[in-house]
Amino acid sequence: MKTLAVLARKGGVGKTTVAVHLAVVAQQAGKRVLLIDLDPQRSAAGWWRERKAETPELVEAEPRQLPEILAAAAEDGIDLAVIDTRPSAESDAVLAAKLADLALVVTRPAILDLRAIGATTELVKAAGRPGLVVLNACPPGRDDAEASIVREAREGLVAYGLPVARNSLGQRAAMSHALIDGRAVTEFDGDGKAAAEIRALWKEISRWQSINVAS
Repeated sequence: MKTLAVLARKGGVGKTTVAVHLAVVAQQAGKRVLLIDLDPQRSAAGWWRERKAETPELVEAEPRQLPEILAAAAEDGIDLAVIDTRPSAESDAVLAAKLADLALVVTRPAILDLRAIGATTELVKAAGRPGLVVLNACPPGRDDAEASIVREAREGLVAYGLPVARNSLGQRAAMSHALIDGRAVTEFDGDGKAAAEIRALWKEISRWQSINVAS
């Protein structure tokens, strides 16, 4: 079993949105997925309760329960555990990072969001685990070129010492609309741009050396 921790110190960057979408697209790729909601707001659990489908599987938990849950999931045959943490750089995020095969640090490309991820990138490095920064809610570019704010964000993120995912996620209404009734965008508008972006991000993540859950 592989474990993916989704982290963000700052709220409002779309951490839970990224977590649930990756859980669904991994399941659609043929993996048995467990989504673990550690966030006290229980946003992932609220989304899951609206779903008609029973997969991906979901567990609501306290951080102290995480080692036991991951051990049980591995024994039960889960292929991928996706951990949605609370917005913080505190002990529960540290624990999730230490137990993960890959830690995703989610941020928007705006300057205040970028400044806030320093503590999160440091805890990933201190945990000794591989990390990857994901740019979310990016404004659209022109033709095949990214928007200038996204290019500038990539340049600024070099200072944090973690690689940045080649595939970013745009600010697209379909992402939010899909969540209303417990779907992911690949179920709501499977042929749209948002679905293509989340699939591309999953493909990149799934081939990351430490997690390697590619088909």
